[in-house]
Amino acid sequence: MDHWERFPNAPIVEALLDIHATFSAPVGLDQLVRFHEPIRDRYPVKQEQVLWEVQFGAQGAAIQQAVKSEPRGLMFKSNDGRRVVQARRDGFTFNWLKPYQTWNALRDEARPLWERYAEMFRPSQVTKLGLRYINRLELPLPFNDFRDYVRTAPDIADGIPQSVSGLFMRLEIPKPESDLVAVVTETIEPLSQEGTRLPFLFDIDVTRTAIFETTSQDIWESFERMRDYKNTIFFTSTTDQAKAMFR
Repeated sequence: MDHWERFPNAPIVEALLDIHATFSAPVGLDQLVRFHEPIRDRYPVKQEQVLWEVQFGAQGAAIQQAVKSEPRGLMFKSNDGRRVVQARRDGFTFNWLKPYQTWNALRDEARPLWERYAEMFRPSQVTKLGLRYINRLELPLPFNDFRDYVRTAPDIADGIPQSVSGLFMRLEIPKPESDLVAVVTETIEPLSQEGTRLPFLFDIDVTRTAIFETTSQDIWESFERMRDYKNTIFFTSTTDQAKAMFR
């Protein structure tokens, strides 16, 4: 049931739906290229994803560095760059960048793309699902406490200066009655709008690790529960003062 408020100025700068899978035989880059043909009109821009591995070692007084790279997959982007399809050797991701529309729009565009991926490459099974929303809150300056806007925020003890010039906080929050885990990451960026706003990044990444058949409806039912958990964290964490900025 969709009971969450929809904001005309939602702070979402990126949302992504991710599916990790295993294969009985490796998927080659040439196979992934074929995935692009029927979707080329909607996602014409093709880019290769590369996995880099750097190893360091010491020999005498010299430090040696070995760099190795291998293709991980391909990305296909819409002309405006707002929507990105990732066909990887270990799974599939669909990204939607600002301006965001709705969860239904994201899900309904991602699902047939995943179904085509699964039909073409025949994964043995799905092993992990991810749903991530990156929010950018432009906090007006000055303010006394991050909790004026975000309740899940760092707490600075009384008796020491309350201003901060840098912030990074990471929380891992499992949902006790389910196998969902949310990783909440918060950080700040340099001041914007001539120093009148502090960009506050509120990143919510919900995952479910389980074994699914590639055509299982449970994948999409899980995404609905993951989205609900993400919204619970967002709406509970943001204050009325913050929500007023999104309306």
